[in-house]
Amino acid sequence: MMRSLLAWLGAAFLAVSCTHRLTLAEGGRSDYRIEVATDADSLTRLAAERFQDYFRRISQVELPIVTTSASDTSAAVKAIVFDTDTSSLADLGNDGFVISTDGPRIRIQGGTSRGVLNGMYTLLDDYLGCRKYSAAVEVVPQRETVTLPASIRDRQVPVITFRDTHYRGTNDQGYIDWHKLSHDTTGNKPDWGFWCHSFGQLLPAEEYFDSHPEYFALVGGKRATTQPCLSHPEVLEIMCENLAQAMAAKPEARYWSVSSNDNFGYCQCPLCAAVDRVDGGPTGSVIQFVNRVAERFPDKVISTLAYQYSRAAPLVTEPRENVNIMFCNIECNRSEPIATDSTSASFRRDMEAWAALTDNILVWDYVIQFKNLVSPFPNFHTLKPNIQYFVDNHVVAMFEQGNREVGGEFADLRAYLIAKLMWNPEADVDALMDDFLNGYYGPEAGPYIRSYIDLLTANLAESGRSLSIFGAPTDASDSYLAPDKLAEYGALFDRAEAAAARDSVLLRRVRIARQPLRYAELEMTKLDPYGPNGIYVQEADGTWATRPEYTKKLQEFVALCKDEGVTRLSEWHTTPDEYLEMMSRISIVRQEGNLSFGRPVTLAPAPHPRYARDADKVLTNGIHGSNDYKIQWLGWDVPRFEAVVDLGAEHDIARITATYLQTLTDWIFFPKQVTFYVSTDGTHFTQVGMEAQPEVNRAVSVGVRDFSCSAKTSARYVKIVTDAIGTCPPWHLGAGGKAFAFLDEIIVE
Repeated sequence: MMRSLLAWLGAAFLAVSCTHRLTLAEGGRSDYRIEVATDADSLTRLAAERFQDYFRRISQVELPIVTTSASDTSAAVKAIVFDTDTSSLADLGNDGFVISTDGPRIRIQGGTSRGVLNGMYTLLDDYLGCRKYSAAVEVVPQRETVTLPASIRDRQVPVITFRDTHYRGTNDQGYIDWHKLSHDTTGNKPDWGFWCHSFGQLLPAEEYFDSHPEYFALVGGKRATTQPCLSHPEVLEIMCENLAQAMAAKPEARYWSVSSNDNFGYCQCPLCAAVDRVDGGPTGSVIQFVNRVAERFPDKVISTLAYQYSRAAPLVTEPRENVNIMFCNIECNRSEPIATDSTSASFRRDMEAWAALTDNILVWDYVIQFKNLVSPFPNFHTLKPNIQYFVDNHVVAMFEQGNREVGGEFADLRAYLIAKLMWNPEADVDALMDDFLNGYYGPEAGPYIRSYIDLLTANLAESGRSLSIFGAPTDASDSYLAPDKLAEYGALFDRAEAAAARDSVLLRRVRIARQPLRYAELEMTKLDPYGPNGIYVQEADGTWATRPEYTKKLQEFVALCKDEGVTRLSEWHTTPDEYLEMMSRISIVRQEGNLSFGRPVTLAPAPHPRYARDADKVLTNGIHGSNDYKIQWLGWDVPRFEAVVDLGAEHDIARITATYLQTLTDWIFFPKQVTFYVSTDGTHFTQVGMEAQPEVNRAVSVGVRDFSCSAKTSARYVKIVTDAIGTCPPWHLGAGGKAFAFLDEIIVE
């Protein structure tokens, strides 16, 4: 990597030259001025003005900005010069720059004005000690004397030319400019028209499916709106026409995504299947189609996704020169670097196969736990080696998907490190982390938080567990998030809070950093709610009450989330208020008046093996499940199942209720019908009620629903028969695949 080598050489040169220094300001005075060329554009002038402002804040000296031409500059004049040089510095590209000294003059030069701005911020950061830790946390040191090394030759050209870190906190213009990012203040990409998942925009199902179902994918023998049929000639014409209209509306955009919708339902019709057989999989029909689109628009770059079913490179078809491959690593383990992780072998195979076909690759990387945004996710040790691996495989652009919501586990730290590494994949990430932690949390508290991160990471490594972006803290309840480990982490945060106690701003940041640990502690209570670290405590009369410590921790966690401005605790759902409601709901044991409490249940058929935790007691333990389908829920992927509760003796029954979960993104749907039966002998059952929901309620992305009936009868046995929807509907991302139904508490009153 030439850019990294040259940056290193510049740093090495500084190391031997730092004994001779230029004094820019001393004692409130300066002989320096800022120079910009007469014909400098607005961005170069902006760089000069921003440097003037920061220098004044550092030294209390305002350097004058002077407009000059080539004929009125002198090598003897003390100046900080901002200029572009397209003749001799063309190899700097759009973003590169050179910071150099020539006698008393300091020059910040770029091949473009964007390069000049980048060089100015590097001068502030690397040479004058300023920091931009987040949009709101900036460090500008106050100095009586401001100096620079007398001999500087720092040339930096990024090997990653498109750098986007997807955190809402990075959408501040000052942060974008400081960290040399490629998105704007809305998180959009100015040089892009469509970004991804654009098939649905180019061929809207609501416009074409009813009249032309043949335009869409054949999945399981039926047409579905999941994806288009890429072998149909009219689909190409319609998409190209709609794409041309979009391009006309945004002519400045160079990159246009023509890419799959976010689901697995690719077309299996004979023509598409024939193409896919030649290329070894469904990527074949995608690339052949995108190549035909790219031929129509030779002055644009047509981007497409290598994602899930289209991740593998085609065996025969090569992407055209103006086709960009947006390569996604959604499946990868995050506990180890991709280059050495044994479970990432298939990803490496696909990565290297694409690298053999093209140099035009954008990697879409995922760096957080999307199911649980505020949860421990120790992946810092993988950020640098993964970015280096991508660069070694011809990646020239990166989209690091973090949290689109406010906050999240170490959101500012992770965004900061990623931005630094995308600019320089060889950066010293340990030094960057220490600098951030000590600057952001204070030099007294920062080391304790570093110890927490290191200990968490070491415990993950020792456990040998994988780290999934769709995982949950409860997955690690017997390893790196076991109770004894949580106690160790808590002790470190106790020390960090004590160290920051005298500064309310720093203390608040430390407490926010502790939120993922609090969240993990709350989530663990659901695993053994009646246990010593659970939700409930038994009263003298044998009933169960909510543990006061649990209520206090829950309320404090939610209050701080709201104070921080956290919008969601999961990527698509669960606001802090919804979390409070959900966790409060499960904190109440339905024991009084509940004839089914603790009674045995017979299930037919048995739940799916992956979703059968505590199947013998979970439906009658009096505890309602949360929106985490892995805990306090039983799941089936069959069209019909039944549960029979033995009440132990004959009782008068007034009402029967069964609770179901819907999580559309996880292929979990409310049932279409629930039927209730009773019996005195366990053999002969009589129907006493039924509740139906014929259509899927698409308005409920994640939620629970009670199905119930009034019984007014006497019986010992209660049977609940669930008719699930069976298969995912045509509009769903899993169209044609098995749908799940999840049953929770059965209450018999």
